[in-house]
Amino acid sequence: MAVLLNFKIKKGITFITIGFTIVYAIFFSSVSYISMQGYMSWILIPLILSSTTIQGFYYYLHVVRIIFILMFVAAAVQKLYSGAIFNTDQMSGILLKQHAVYLVSNAEDWFTKFIYFLVQHKITAFAFYIMGTLAELILVIGLFTRRYDRILLVVFCAFLFADYFLMQIYYFIWLAFTGCFYFSYFSLDDKMEYKKLL
Repeated sequence: MAVLLNFKIKKGITFITIGFTIVYAIFFSSVSYISMQGYMSWILIPLILSSTTIQGFYYYLHVVRIIFILMFVAAAVQKLYSGAIFNTDQMSGILLKQHAVYLVSNAEDWFTKFIYFLVQHKITAFAFYIMGTLAELILVIGLFTRRYDRILLVVFCAFLFADYFLMQIYYFIWLAFTGCFYFSYFSLDDKMEYKKLL
């Protein structure tokens, strides 16, 4: 296990990796349309691996888990605060803006027809928007209990794949965060051993 390898340079390598990733993400985001959000797993996951003790690993695991949950819940809260969740035309507009080049260049493709169908049937498109927002918002449960982390893991994966299919946004790098939900199911007892939560 990576936690048990106690190299003196482990923390240095971790923070060099994190620093490099931050600089890379800032530069890459400034010259392309790729958001810096996609690099959050590259920035946060090395922190977990920098631990030299089992307690530190467990602590970092839950810190990263909470940060990830807050990022998702903040996206849902922003939709509520801005009122976008109450605008039935919102998803249709997002689809047209997101896929504008694709819609023009591939007019006869099945995906183009599907997007046009959703744009014309605004309530259906809005239903997808509501489901996505609820998937983001439901992760707030993870702030209060770890009992439902397996369900939250499934919700997150479903959101990820639906987002890729519908919006063509590639956030599969975030799958690294699923480890935080999987391993949070275990608890650290006084003997420094992992045991499953009831």
